[in-house]
Amino acid sequence: MTIEKRLVANQKNALKSTGPRTLEGKQVTRWNALKHGLLSREVVIRAGEGKESAVAFRRLLAQLRAELRPEGVLEEMLVEKIAVCYWRLRRAVRAEMGEIRKDLDSASWRATCHDLATLDRNKRIDKSHIYEGRLHGSSFDVAHLLSVLEDIEAEVEAAGVVDEYCQERLLDNFGDEEWGLAYKCIFFSMVATGTTQDSGEREKPEAEAPDPDRCKQAILDAIRHEKKMLTRLKEIHEEEEDLQHEARRARLALPSKEVMDKILRYETTIERQLYRAINELERSREVRLGVRPSGGRVVGVERVAQPALPAPRGDDVADEAL
Repeated sequence: MTIEKRLVANQKNALKSTGPRTLEGKQVTRWNALKHGLLSREVVIRAGEGKESAVAFRRLLAQLRAELRPEGVLEEMLVEKIAVCYWRLRRAVRAEMGEIRKDLDSASWRATCHDLATLDRNKRIDKSHIYEGRLHGSSFDVAHLLSVLEDIEAEVEAAGVVDEYCQERLLDNFGDEEWGLAYKCIFFSMVATGTTQDSGEREKPEAEAPDPDRCKQAILDAIRHEKKMLTRLKEIHEEEEDLQHEARRARLALPSKEVMDKILRYETTIERQLYRAINELERSREVRLGVRPSGGRVVGVERVAQPALPAPRGDDVADEAL
């Protein structure tokens, strides 16, 4: 009895629902019972890294339906195919952008790896040749030397001399050239500590000991002079490298030939499908309106016949017979 009462109540409520009355409302609700086809369900990537917006695709499909106004199942399928083709073309453009972005990012990473490998290789060469310019070839190398000088300068400010660890770093990065930077710093440190004599000799009297502050200042002056030169050299390298990076980015603005050929073949195939779907939709609409493609032009829904040819004259018929 409860089920029968519920059925009767539902029928009475249904009689009260008249649905949309205006033309605009009917145009909106005409698609309520329509379900997306297989193409619509499969074309959108719904999960994972390449997840796409199903809402954006439905919006695109709704805009195409509102503009093209398909009638019947066949035209609905063709409009859906047009939306799918457009969505795949959009994906091809995204793939092209991703390839360009990948090449640009990998180029920067390869340049950094190359700088690190070059720095490590140059530091392994004989120390007497390092100062001749092997570690001055790029802004990356010069920045490394400046960081070493920053650390040693802070150590000298605190201790007044260059300890053994800083001496090793100076020799590793600036070489042991006579009266070079490492030579000067180590020499003035030894003078400040009174260790310029051999270990077997007696130390000099206290009256003859040099002023440690003057030795400290001499070390700092040598370090700061070298920093000033390296800073200027770093600026020159950066200007040159900026131009090189700009040229590299311009060269990588297009994908490689293999990737470009693949994308172009993909786009060409999709465009053919798109144009074919558009042509089939137009042909279906002409058939629905009762107009043959080979007939006359259409004004509204009426067909305008082509003008009749004039009847041939007797002379014309005789000429044709000859």
